[in-house]
Amino acid sequence: MRKMIAGVLTILLLMMSGTTTVFAAENNEQTPSGIAYSDLEKQIEDYIEVRKETTSSVSITVFSGTNDIASVIYGDANTKENIKADEDTVYEWGSISKMLIWTSVMQLYEQGKIDLNADVRTYLPNGFLSNLSYKEPITMLHLMNHTAGFQETVWDVEVTDKEKIISLKDALLSTAPAQIYEPGTVVSYSNWGAALAAYIVEYVSGMDYADYVYENIFEPLGMEHTTIKPDCSDNTWVENQREKINAYYNVQGEYEDYGECRRYILLYPAGSATGTMSDLVRFAKAFLQDGSECPLFTWADTLSVMLSPTLTFSGTDTPRICHGLFSQRYGVTLIGHAGNTTGFSANLVLDTDGGTGIVVMTNEVGETTYNYGLVSLVYGDCKEETGFTYDDIAGIYLNSRANYKSSFTKLYSMISGLLPISKGETEGNFTAAMVGTVTQISKDACIMDDGNGLKTYLSIQRDENGNVVALQHMTGMDFQKENTMLFVIKIIFFCLFVLSSFWTLIMLIVHGVTLHRFKQTDVWKKKRYQLLAELFIVLASVLIYWLILPPLMGGSLTKGQVIVKCVMIIVFSLAEIVTLVFGLFNGIDKEHTEKMQIFSNKHNRGKGLRQKAGFLITRISGILLVANVLYWHFYQFWGC
Repeated sequence: MRKMIAGVLTILLLMMSGTTTVFAAENNEQTPSGIAYSDLEKQIEDYIEVRKETTSSVSITVFSGTNDIASVIYGDANTKENIKADEDTVYEWGSISKMLIWTSVMQLYEQGKIDLNADVRTYLPNGFLSNLSYKEPITMLHLMNHTAGFQETVWDVEVTDKEKIISLKDALLSTAPAQIYEPGTVVSYSNWGAALAAYIVEYVSGMDYADYVYENIFEPLGMEHTTIKPDCSDNTWVENQREKINAYYNVQGEYEDYGECRRYILLYPAGSATGTMSDLVRFAKAFLQDGSECPLFTWADTLSVMLSPTLTFSGTDTPRICHGLFSQRYGVTLIGHAGNTTGFSANLVLDTDGGTGIVVMTNEVGETTYNYGLVSLVYGDCKEETGFTYDDIAGIYLNSRANYKSSFTKLYSMISGLLPISKGETEGNFTAAMVGTVTQISKDACIMDDGNGLKTYLSIQRDENGNVVALQHMTGMDFQKENTMLFVIKIIFFCLFVLSSFWTLIMLIVHGVTLHRFKQTDVWKKKRYQLLAELFIVLASVLIYWLILPPLMGGSLTKGQVIVKCVMIIVFSLAEIVTLVFGLFNGIDKEHTEKMQIFSNKHNRGKGLRQKAGFLITRISGILLVANVLYWHFYQFWGC
């Protein structure tokens, strides 16, 4: 009996010991950065406390498998109305919405309805793609990898009036950008390309894209509080909740309340999803399940295929893009997608090897402190290696996404897509103007740090001679190195035109006042070609500034406006050429020479020289105008 009792007690002790071990293991679990799961929520709260003065609202969930590790909600959804953020607060997903596109594509892939390597024109109406420049076909993988070759569209893809929302098909056709890269050669993030993939889903499935997403993603996952339509009209509850939250700009002492900030994205599949944190977490957790249990796919291996690399950084085997999801380097390799709209920011990141993830949602535009800083907090930063030779990466780089090679937008490449990098104080450290610092951490990689949470992995691309030619960004773009001397010449070329146009405006005003005040009709007779040349320079210059400045100042362009402006620039430029030619051969020099012969005293000779210099400057200004119009394609309203 004693032996039996002892045996039972031993078994019980072993069972208790085993149970204790399990709980200890659970309690000792920690993030890759070394934070115990049990301490993580407190760590996040402390992180917020330090930054609360520049925080509007933020919702954060860290999870392991299907279980939440930490969940924190802080701040005001609407400060003016004193509405606190809570579980029912809805945020805009921004480009995380693209994960719905790529998931839909993979569903149709496993059904055999889409071949990822086939020409996408196979799945589109005849003649749908009229904006192609290369014979190499575009495949679905090109769209997923953002290597289809499209420049950023210059046309409005957002409207502020619900009545101006159009169908996805019409939105694609009306905003089609030029193809400036051969497919498969350059990574250039494209909202238009992603929306094209969504239209293929619509065309192949025979369903409206929003209906497809509801039936095949939202419903299987129980996502009852998320919309995909640009005006939230597909979910009344979300539509009502969206009216309760405002958007803010809140960075380092600069604060602005944007109000409700409703802008309706015409290419809506690329960035219009809106919903609660819990719904987005449901979606994220689906990618951490075993393939056979994932409710998004029928085949057990489809999920693993989707999470496998489809593009690596050049010259390496390091994954860059995985069927539309971006591979990211922190303390561990992550995968996911971030998103921004005109008033919201969000990030979804997964550690598929460790089975964990984090979702961050904020009502602040361009927010990085939480969307990226918390990723570093949980997963640590990319480790710096030793024993390698540092590169000299200093130079001027152009963002492939903002590299406009076609039409009147060519100048934008020199303004909006610049990344000037200069040497820092120590080897391997550099300064990126208006961005932050760049530090080389290994033979093939750098980290660009904005000092506000965002630490971006950049892969170094070299030519056959070992010279750095590009920095490849971890989230869908290449920074291509420019010839510095050639770049400076281009800038000087345009700046001379700007200076000459303002000088010409002053001269035109002076001459106009002189004519009006002194009624000197002989001045008009002798200077008519110069006056006309000045007038055409000023008119063409005004149109050029009116053409290029609105988008840079947050404005918009319509095709009708662009066509009118470009045609008028052509007319005034041609008129300038005619005037300069007539002025050169029909009177300016002849009249001036006769005048110089009549006035022989020193005062009149000086006046004549000043007038001759004025004629010369006008000619140079005219030549600069025509040359800039031709080089920067200010005349080209087609092929945008």
